[in-house]
Amino acid sequence: MTTMLFGAAMFDTSAQSYFARYADESAKKWLTAYLQQFRLHLCPLTVVERMRGYWTLLLRSVPTRQNEVEQAMAEYQIHLRDDCNVLPFDSDCALISAELMALNSSPPSPPRRSHQAAESRQDRLSRWRFDIMIAATALVHNLPLIHNNPQDFESLRMVIELLPERFPGVGPLNLISVKRLTA
Repeated sequence: MTTMLFGAAMFDTSAQSYFARYADESAKKWLTAYLQQFRLHLCPLTVVERMRGYWTLLLRSVPTRQNEVEQAMAEYQIHLRDDCNVLPFDSDCALISAELMALNSSPPSPPRRSHQAAESRQDRLSRWRFDIMIAATALVHNLPLIHNNPQDFESLRMVIELLPERFPGVGPLNLISVKRLTA
């Protein structure tokens, strides 16, 4: 059974990656139905994270895999053009991001491990700051945020709910886990 949203939503990088790589048939069916009604709304930082991932893969890949990675990058760029609405990251987004960064200076989640090594402190802080900017964009544009990393976004939601006077005119941060989209 497919559960539908009652409006458009913004997709975090982790949600886009989930649908591209790990989604089961039920989730893929949900996304197909969603795309028949809405475009994917993205923060520019989501595009940066995805393209950085492709470029990192390309630069580290053996020559025999480079064409495959280049093809995936080209398909993502077509997807951006055809299926996505990249929302502006404007001064309102920047102001909310700055305050959230000051109130949440340490990432709530542990370092990630890849096939090569543990995530560096610098990479972890960078990822955390991008997540804050993505959340701020969802807040400013009054869109629910579909994600696949609740440990990062839940702490932001809690700060906004505990200190609503610091974030007048925005909020709450409506979080939707990709796992809740299908039943």
